[in-house]
Amino acid sequence: ELTREEALAMMITMVRVQEFDKIFLESQRQGRIPFYLTSRGEEAASVGSAAALHPTDWMLPQYREMGAMFWRGFSFSDVANQLVANGADSAHGRQLGMHLGSRAKHVVSISSPLGTQCPQAAGVAYAMKQMARKQVAITYFGEGCASEGDIPSALNIAAVHGCPTIFFCRNNGYAISTGVGEQYAGDGVAP
Repeated sequence: ELTREEALAMMITMVRVQEFDKIFLESQRQGRIPFYLTSRGEEAASVGSAAALHPTDWMLPQYREMGAMFWRGFSFSDVANQLVANGADSAHGRQLGMHLGSRAKHVVSISSPLGTQCPQAAGVAYAMKQMARKQVAITYFGEGCASEGDIPSALNIAAVHGCPTIFFCRNNGYAISTGVGEQYAGDGVAP
């Protein structure tokens, strides 16, 4: 059960994501930053899943997990500095915008190629299992990304090796080029 304080902290984080999204989507549309994707409508999924984890569990996010980033302790300034690649950027301008990561916060840097974080998550979880650590790895992806070859490979690796991996699929309807009806012969992405 959640305490009132935990629920309030989660709600505050979700509102912070909404406000951050407004500012930086507008900045992207004005040409001030080259790249930004919002988490609109997905704040609860991101924050709730991050809140359910232990702080030492590993996260391998995609682009829409700003709530998980804020929950893990990234500040507005941390993210803003990385988005504009200024002198205070912890990656020193060596990452594209929205490619956040932090070893101290147990967040593996976001990668541009869709789906690559999923086999990486199975690998991170396998490493935790081999080191007998009580940690899991969570990875996030959308239903459009689920059609990438990396996803079934990652699911198989995790299943065969018993890797403590959470595969969090956001079925948000945002697939870039192909509608869901054309992607699956079965009953959607979950099966």
